[in-house]
Formats: sequence, C-alpha cells, structure tokens
Amino acid sequence: MDFADLLNSVNSIEEKYPPVHLWDPDLCEGVEMKIDREGNWFYQGSIIGRDKLKILFSRILKLEDGKYYLVTPVEKVPVKVDLAPYKIIDYEVDSDNKNIILKTNLDLSIPLDKDHKLELKKIGDEHIPFVHVRNNLEGFISRSVYYSLIDIALKQDNNSKELLILQSFDCFFALGEMRD
Repeated sequence: MDFADLLNSVNSIEEKYPPVHLWDPDLCEGVEMKIDREGNWFYQGSIIGRDKLKILFSRILKLEDGKYYLVTPVEKVPVKVDLAPYKIIDYEVDSDNKNIILKTNLDLSIPLDKDHKLELKKIGDEHIPFVHVRNNLEGFISRSVYYSLIDIALKQDNNSKELLILQSFDCFFALGEMRD
C-alpha cells in the first residue's frame, strides 16, 4: 500500500470516529508509520506536516494487543508509538479552578474526569503524566501543561502531606509526591 491509497481509504470513511474496534482487516506490511515522543507523525521516515492529515489518521487509530494500528475496513497499518498517540498541549480551567479541559495536538478536547483519568507512569527514570483520551488510547501531558496543573493543584490545596492532589470534575488525581 502506498500513502495515496491509505489516504483515499481514510477519506472514504464518513464518521468522525469510525467503529475501528469492529474492524479486523488484513495487516498491510512494509509501511512505516511512527508517532515520536514529541507527538510528530512520520510516514516512511518523513514527517507528516499537515495537521488535517494527522487528525484524519488519529480518528482511525486503534490499540490492539499492545500495538497501534491505523485501521480501515480493508486493511490495517502498524504504527510505532514512542509514548502515546496524543500529546496534551493546552488546557482550560473554570474560574473556580475545579474543572479542567485538556486539549490535544490532534484537535480533540477532553475533560479531566472519571472517564479521562490522569496517571503518572514510570518510563525509564522518568515519571510521565498520561491521560486516557478515547477508546484505550492515551495522551501524554506536555511538561508546560503539567507544571500548570501542579500550580492549579497547589492553589486548590487538596494536598496531603505525602501527595500533590489535583481536583477536576469532582475527581482527584495524584500529581506526585510532596517533598519538603
């Protein structure tokens, strides 16, 4: 499959988020797709610069047995993902600092709530904040957004002596250990 065929296949899908979980097409080998640690998308080693194209591809992304795939009704293409397919690049917060909306690099906004939980994961020597975005897909929170969430948590003052706690939509999320 070449890039034009993949693009034509994706463009023929009408739903914003098609039911990729119901599709089980044949694997298309020999196509190299990657999402790097900065949220950049690559095809055959070349960066995909068009945001609309990345957004279109993100809508047919599926996690299956720990591996990512772009899935159409007729084929699936493996995607190597360094951290997570989405990157949280911005946020909005209400005037009470109690409800937070996270914004991804792929034109999707999600509430930080019981369905979109924040979790710190240890990867190597780092603790990286992730959030559930949709359909078993996660996003990693950019450093600048994470520091802003820490600032919000400090102002909310929900903290214990051991943990820094962030509240959003009546849910509580640990942002890390408190240190003297």
